[in-house]
Amino acid sequence: FILLVVSVYLLVYYQHPDDKNDAYFPKFVVILGIMLAGATALLLPLDVANNDGYAGCDGYNTKLCGGLNMELFWSIFFWLIPCWVFVTIPFSSFYYEADDGMLMAGTSVDPNPVRKSRLLQALGWTFATLIVIVIIF
Repeated sequence: FILLVVSVYLLVYYQHPDDKNDAYFPKFVVILGIMLAGATALLLPLDVANNDGYAGCDGYNTKLCGGLNMELFWSIFFWLIPCWVFVTIPFSSFYYEADDGMLMAGTSVDPNPVRKSRLLQALGWTFATLIVIVIIF
């Protein structure tokens, strides 16, 4: 709950005044990204408090063990971070920046004659980004 409050506060404090009541999906992605970063930092104290490295957790003194499978927690977070960085953030950015052909309605010169939706444009560019990332790594 504290991470959510801090994330929303940071977003509201640092957002551009023009985006006050606009672009809710990218704002949601930013809030969850800040929460993911904070939760990842807080996994270390949770791991220590869980006594995962305590030798007695192997079977003879399990009273002091927290019982959480911290290797699973770490694996989930270490897979979630690259997915967030390489898929969700680029998609939200491309979706936000996609041209829907209605900019300055009536004065624009048909910038998108194919009339793809913003969703298809964002998915296409995200897929292209993933191809580049796969080639690099």
